[in-house]
Amino acid sequence: MVNNPVRAYGALVVVVAAAVCGTVILSGFVAIDFVLDAVTVWGYIAAVGVMVVCAAVSWLVDLPGILSSEFGSGER
Repeated sequence: MVNNPVRAYGALVVVVAAAVCGTVILSGFVAIDFVLDAVTVWGYIAAVGVMVVCAAVSWLVDLPGILSSEFGSGER
């Protein structure tokens, strides 16, 4: 059971955003022509920017700690 839904699901939103942006960035290394056609250069730059913001948020608020305390299976 989640104790603080805003904190828990906010952390999940950051993780999902980082995963989506990471997928876009990774695919840019694998198939750059397809990525530039699909999301354009500005979309790729935005994905890098969002990834940097997600990393900063994760570092500032202890994202792994929030996820383990809210969704962890162990006792608190």
